[in-house]
Amino acid sequence: MRKLVCAALSLLVAATVWAGPQAEQQAGAAQIKEIDIVLDRILMPEDGLDQWIAEYEKLFGIKLNVTKPPHNQYSQILGTMFAANDLPDICEIQTADYVPYAKSGKLVPLEDFIKASPVVKSIDSQYYEAYRLKDGHIYGFPTYKGGGCVGYIRKDWLDTLGLKVPTTWDEFVTVLKAFTFNDPDGDGQNDTVGMTLPFQVPVNEFDYYNRFIMQGAYFDFQKKNGKWVDGFTQPEMKAALQRFQQLYSEGLLDREFFTNKTSTARTKIYEGQAGFMEYWAGTWGTRMDASAKASNPNAEVVSIPPIEGAHYVSRVGPVFGITTAAKNPKAVFDAIIGTMWDKGKGQMLWTFGVEGLHYKTVGENKIEMLPQPSNPSTPMQKSFIDPHLTLNDWALPIEFEEKMKLSVDIHNTYAVQLGIPEGGDLFSKYVGEIRTLKQEIFSKIVTGEYSVDEGLKMYQQKAKELHIDEVLAELNG
Repeated sequence: MRKLVCAALSLLVAATVWAGPQAEQQAGAAQIKEIDIVLDRILMPEDGLDQWIAEYEKLFGIKLNVTKPPHNQYSQILGTMFAANDLPDICEIQTADYVPYAKSGKLVPLEDFIKASPVVKSIDSQYYEAYRLKDGHIYGFPTYKGGGCVGYIRKDWLDTLGLKVPTTWDEFVTVLKAFTFNDPDGDGQNDTVGMTLPFQVPVNEFDYYNRFIMQGAYFDFQKKNGKWVDGFTQPEMKAALQRFQQLYSEGLLDREFFTNKTSTARTKIYEGQAGFMEYWAGTWGTRMDASAKASNPNAEVVSIPPIEGAHYVSRVGPVFGITTAAKNPKAVFDAIIGTMWDKGKGQMLWTFGVEGLHYKTVGENKIEMLPQPSNPSTPMQKSFIDPHLTLNDWALPIEFEEKMKLSVDIHNTYAVQLGIPEGGDLFSKYVGEIRTLKQEIFSKIVTGEYSVDEGLKMYQQKAKELHIDEVLAELNG
C-alpha cells in the first residue's frame, strides 16, 4: 500500500496475491490489475488467509493488497490512515465511523455503480438505502445484513412448570414470576430470576437487547414518520419505563443488570440463574443452547417471537467504502462487491472460503464445513460473510442447524430496520453527554428513586441544557 503512518504500520498485517478473470458480472473488475483493501472480519492468517487470497487469484485476475489490522484496533488504525491521507482503494468501515468518513470528502458516491450493477439487482434496496445521507449520496455498501437480537428462553423451565411460550405482556410477566418464585430448576433454592439483560453496552445499542419491555419505545434517537426524534421523550417511553419499574420492583428482573456486560448476562442463562434474555440471532441460536447444556445436560434454550406489541430491530451494519484514491472506483466496486454477491464462485469464496481447506462438497449444491485450521475441534463458520446474513436470494449450499435457523427466521420475520443518525458538529459535541444523561435518569427511574414522570421531566430539563432541540434540528436539517 501507499506509505502508512509509522504508528499504524507496526500494527498492520499485509498480504498480497495475484488472481485470474471469471464471469460476466465481473467484466468491470478485469479493467484493473491491483486493489488495495483494508479488512477487519476476514479470516485470520492462522485460519487460511493466504490460501483465501490465493483462491481469489484463480478467479478474478486482480492483485489484492490485503491489510488486516488487529480487530480491537481496527477503527483506530483506519482513522490514522485517513488522517494521514494514506488511503486504500476500498476498506471496511464500522457503523459508528461511517458518517464521519462519508463527510470527510474521501469516499466516492456509489449510487451510480449500484444502479449499473447486475449483481446488486438481486439485493433488496433497503439494505443499501439505509446509508444514503442527506446530500443524496450513498457512500457505503453493506458488507452483509446488520442482523439483530431475538428473545432466548429456558424452554426446560417452561416445560417443568407447565407453561407455554408467552405471546402477550401479561403472559410474559406470568412466566417471569414462575421463573423467579416457582423453583424452575428444582433445586429447592430461591436462586433464579425471570429475566436478565446487559446494560454495559454502548447506549445506542441498548435497544437491541430490551424489546420485550420497550416494545414500541426507543432509548436512543429514533426515526419516526421520516423525522429524527429523541426516543426518550416520545409517548411510548412512559409506558416502557413503567414496565421496567414493574419488573424491577417485583424482583422479576435481574437486580444486577446495571453492571451486566453481554457475556455476564449470557452466563446467567447458561448457568440457570435467569430464564430469559435477548441476544443475537444466528450462530448464537445454537451456542446459547449448547452452552446451557454444558452446565446442565437437561437444559434447553430456544429463541421465540416477540410478544404482542413488540418487535425486534435490525442494526445498520458495517460497510465497504471506496476512497478517492481508487483510480477506477467502478472497477473496484465490481471486483469486490460484484464478486461477493454473484451467487457463484465469488460468493462461495467470500462466504465459505476455500474448498478443501474450509469446506468440502458433499452432494449436488451441498457443502459441509471443515474443522477450523487454528482450532480443529470447532468447525469453520465463515470466511467473511455470515451465511445467515446474506443480502441476496442466493440458495445457500449448506443447511443451518435447527436452532440457528429458528433464530434467523424469527428475526427476519419480526425485525424493523434501524437508521443512522446523520449529525453534525452539535451532535458530535453533545451526543455523548445526552446519552450518559439517559443512562443516569433511566437507572434512577427503574430503581424507584424517581417516579417515571419525575424522571422524564428532569431528563427534558437537563437535555435542553445540552441543546437537545438544536441537535434534533441538526439531525433533521
